[in-house]
Amino acid sequence: EQIVFEAWDFGGQDVFYSLHHLFLADGVYAVLFNMEQLAPGADEGKKGKALSFLDFWLNSIFLHTQTKQGRCAPILLIGTHKDKVSGVEEHQQISKALSERFGKSMALTAWRS
Repeated sequence: EQIVFEAWDFGGQDVFYSLHHLFLADGVYAVLFNMEQLAPGADEGKKGKALSFLDFWLNSIFLHTQTKQGRCAPILLIGTHKDKVSGVEEHQQISKALSERFGKSMALTAWRS
């Protein structure tokens, strides 16, 4: 059996938002974020913007991949810039911030089995 793998890199700028729904379908989604923006001591404005951006993507993926049973495609949150945020304690604090903000998100709890 042949396996087909496709990777799409959506532009995150506002001007592309109206096109995203045309491409969101079944699959596994990797949502990348810059860990520097969520690290302890990061600028609160940048932190809030980064969390809002993640919220937008999680909600968009949930909305466009949701089944009648209320499930959605799997989503992987992937932090970038590990070379700038390398401490275990920093990673734990970022994970805690993500869990507090998105731990009950339908997008992260409604994966298909």
